[in-house]
Amino acid sequence: MKNLNPQVLNFFTENHRPGIIGLVGTKDAIGLAVREAQRAVTADHKASLWSHCFILGELRPDRRGPDSSVSRSPYLFESDLKVKLFKPQLRNGAQENWVGKWCPETVEHAAVIDFGLSGEQQEGVLATALQLVDEQVLYPIQELLGTWWAIIVKKEWAENPFNNPHAMYCSAFVRQCCKEAGRDFLGPEVSVSNTTPEHLARAGIQAGALRMYGG
Repeated sequence: MKNLNPQVLNFFTENHRPGIIGLVGTKDAIGLAVREAQRAVTADHKASLWSHCFILGELRPDRRGPDSSVSRSPYLFESDLKVKLFKPQLRNGAQENWVGKWCPETVEHAAVIDFGLSGEQQEGVLATALQLVDEQVLYPIQELLGTWWAIIVKKEWAENPFNNPHAMYCSAFVRQCCKEAGRDFLGPEVSVSNTTPEHLARAGIQAGALRMYGG
């Protein structure tokens, strides 16, 4: 993969556990915009470190080793919007991908959050993630605007006015998977439909469950 940062890939591989949460903060235009939009959520009101999150799935064999040799690395579940200009390709919503997708050189920060899920809870998280992929849950642009407004007016507890049960952006997707497994790590002060990557990171820090790349 072009522009792959092998150190970030090694971090996710070495800290892999099925069902845990991955976080990245990228320095491309979209990533920086998402991080800036979360200023009102951070403790110091500076831009968030985080722009995207996902659920780590299984370690799988593939041909990504030296000279196409067999290797094992994590795959992930996420909700993402990917549009390639000048190519007839659009990937919108819940999907499964190789973790290397989120290990490019544009990643400034990476972390995992391990809330110590039981085996049953791990299975519940992964089962929900796979079900949402199978249902082709979409990525909601309007819902992002609703969350941004809820943060500004300090009503993150209220349901997003654009909430669509068949559409979730990345952090709402992650939280829904954990909630369905009986392990919701945020209280009613933040609705599922207004959950941001920064909310997840802060919950991980408070629980002593967040481990940062390079930390």
